[in-house]
Amino acid sequence: MSRKWERMVVKNQRTVNRSRKKSGMATIEETSRKKDADVVIKGRSWMFASLLAVFGLFYLITSAVNGVPMNALYWFTGLSYVLLGVLIYLVRRPVISIGKNYITLRRFAGDKRIGSDSIEELTMNKGHIIIQVKNVKKKYIYTKLQHRFPMDELNAKLREFAVRERVPFKDET
Repeated sequence: MSRKWERMVVKNQRTVNRSRKKSGMATIEETSRKKDADVVIKGRSWMFASLLAVFGLFYLITSAVNGVPMNALYWFTGLSYVLLGVLIYLVRRPVISIGKNYITLRRFAGDKRIGSDSIEELTMNKGHIIIQVKNVKKKYIYTKLQHRFPMDELNAKLREFAVRERVPFKDET
């Protein structure tokens, strides 16, 4: 496609997405992602949320112990940290979507789509899963303790994906 045509497609897609959002419908990317995703497995990320909640409680306790006059702004700051931690725990969940020939990973930073041809190795254990990407030193590690995934189900689905797409995997269970 020519660049002018690509710009027109992107421009039209933006306007359609804007109108879809106003009417309460999902955007084009979200609907195509839902169609492509065969299996979506959700976990819970509790570490950052608990860190924020502990920080808010620590702020409130140290302010009260040090004899600082507790006006409304101290209460608001401490409670907002606690509420932010609760909100992150309830809303922002790590997700692994296993599609036809790709895996989509969502952590706190955002979504990462990895094709089956760019996966070097899948290592599966009872308590963790390691996804090694080719030509990248970074490994994506999901543990049962930190991400709270149902590991038995995730191991089974990733094993099916690895066999189907001929991705090398180690099973250390």
